[in-house]
Amino acid sequence: MAYNIIIALVLLLGVVICLWMREWKKRKAVEMEEIEKDRQLTKYIAENVDMEKALLEVKKKYAQQQDMAEEIKKMQMQSRLLKHDMKNHSLVILSYLEEGKVDEAKDYTSKILDNLNKMYTYINVGNSLMNYIINHKLSQAKEQGIEIKAQIENLAFAYMDSVDFSSLLNNLLDNAIEAALQSRKKKMEVIISNQKGFDSIVVKNSIDTSVLENNPKLQSTKEGEGHGFGMVQIRKITEKYEGMIDIYEEKEFFVINVVYPC
Repeated sequence: MAYNIIIALVLLLGVVICLWMREWKKRKAVEMEEIEKDRQLTKYIAENVDMEKALLEVKKKYAQQQDMAEEIKKMQMQSRLLKHDMKNHSLVILSYLEEGKVDEAKDYTSKILDNLNKMYTYINVGNSLMNYIINHKLSQAKEQGIEIKAQIENLAFAYMDSVDFSSLLNNLLDNAIEAALQSRKKKMEVIISNQKGFDSIVVKNSIDTSVLENNPKLQSTKEGEGHGFGMVQIRKITEKYEGMIDIYEEKEFFVINVVYPC
């Protein structure tokens, strides 16, 4: 009798185990299905985020190209207008000279030269983003009376993300323009070149007193205007791309030289 009871209990236990195993497999299958759904959903979201980022990048580049086209059109119009007026200007100067009014001729010529100096020559280096930033910023600087020298090589900076490159170049130029405007000479120089396998961006601006002596850490001196943040970004981007940054002063100029291996 006891033996039969034991057999019955063993059989019952076996049935319970089989039912539990069947239920466990069902739950496991459901869990795996849910995990696969989550994985597919995550992949879908990631792909769409990438597509959205790509679309935003395309829209940004298109907007930059449109702005650049407008800048070029503006410069071309200025050139055409000046060329159209040169004949009349020449006649006015000639009439002054014929009447012996040398001072008036000099003054009139000086005004024409001032207008010529305010005109900005478009730079084209084959890098559309660099073209846009350089021309936009230097055109603004020229309009504000800053004397500019630029030596720009046709470099791609392909290893650098476009957002980082834009931030780097904009901050370098913005800082230089702001500082140059505060100086008496109001001068700027931009040199972008490749030296011995390294891409170099050198930006110089005139100064009246030593910046490094008065503010060696280049900390912000104007609250609420974001001054100082530009240098933080420049250093961060330079570090990200394993570059080097050299800050120094020479002949009444403040100089920032950032160098990147390419």
